Amino acid sequence: MRITKFALVALAAALAFALAACSGPSSYSQELLEEADGIKVIAENAGSDQTALTEGAITVKEGDVIVISPCMEKGSFHLTITSQDGKTVAYDDDASGRVYFTIDAEPGVYDVKTSGNDATGWMTVFSSNAEEEAAMNASLEEVLDANGIDKEGITNR
Repeated sequence: MRITKFALVALAAALAFALAACSGPSSYSQELLEEADGIKVIAENAGSDQTALTEGAITVKEGDVIVISPCMEKGSFHLTITSQDGKTVAYDDDASGRVYFTIDAEPGVYDVKTSGNDATGWMTVFSSNAEEEAAMNASLEEVLDANGIDKEGITNR
């Protein structure tokens, strides 16, 4: 009986170790983008306990939209974009897959908070001119149409 309990404890420990080894290393970082008014998040096996808050990360000017561009191998990022006074939430949802999309936001300065949901991949979030984004989206759709590529899931406006 004593050997059986020891064997069960040893087996449980081995399984726990194997599961931890399979998940791989975990990393999570968020940095300000120098070339754009926004952030870039990079994650590998990042869980919801890994979060980052960047205050004043995005300045939306008149005529701008916020661009969200995730490129996920797995999982998703939870993204919250809030005005600095905390009263206006421009976005509060998960971003996943490989979908580029824009959201309208009032002019102002926004804080960006992100966390991982079993996330491996990267995401950029930045402010850009709405007309320029619309023109780029239209150009992308023309290229996809010309090459017979299904647009579903590639752009989402």
